[in-house]
Amino acid sequence: MLKLIGQLLIWGSLAGGALAAANAYLVSLDLPDEELVGLTLAAPAGRVEKPGESPRPLADKDAKVTPELLAQLRGAGVKAIRVKEFQLRRWQARWYFLLAVAGLLAGAWASRRAGRGRAEAAAETADRRVASPAGLLAQMQESVEQLASETSAMAYRPGALGVIVHELGQLQRSQIPAFGEARQQLAGQLGMRRMAAVMDSFAAAERQINRAWSAAVDEADDEALRCLREAAELLAETRRRLGQSGSA
Repeated sequence: MLKLIGQLLIWGSLAGGALAAANAYLVSLDLPDEELVGLTLAAPAGRVEKPGESPRPLADKDAKVTPELLAQLRGAGVKAIRVKEFQLRRWQARWYFLLAVAGLLAGAWASRRAGRGRAEAAAETADRRVASPAGLLAQMQESVEQLASETSAMAYRPGALGVIVHELGQLQRSQIPAFGEARQQLAGQLGMRRMAAVMDSFAAAERQINRAWSAAVDEADDEALRCLREAAELLAETRRRLGQSGSA
């Protein structure tokens, strides 16, 4: 709704501003003579009609405004003339133009606020998905599987075990405690029996993650990789018990 209001304000202000700008050189003949005399006409002014003759203007384009011409134009009922010189004080539609500028700014603010609101809502939804038990499990399974694949290719190379220590340390400090804190949420969603089955499988996965970390610290390559693969399988089983597809 806010975006629609912003768009309406922008388009309405653009139209109003364009109309006001088009009349920037149109001056009213109600102004005092001293403000009009000496100006140059930008278009023919007035209209003279005589029987048997084609209508002609009282004054042609580029004519200088004089007191006599002003009297003739006013006598002919002309209300305004278009001139070549611009002066803000003579611009009758200046307040409409300023109002249009304010409308543009308000419309831009409303549109930007609406876009920011959608972005924040999307980010909040994504955060809730990742922070949910199912999201945490998916994230952990993906991380462990990717780590097992990458370190398997790097096995027995310098730095491979350091990668395991670093990445699993991140899991141990963030996702694993976060999933453990979701125990009450899981109990409410699944019931105690199903929640216990999920937590049993997760606890087994956590033990394998801890063993993989310890093996990497002890520089036991084969043991670290074996524990990583078992942890990935147990996380997949935990997701299955939670009702997920079991794939990352």
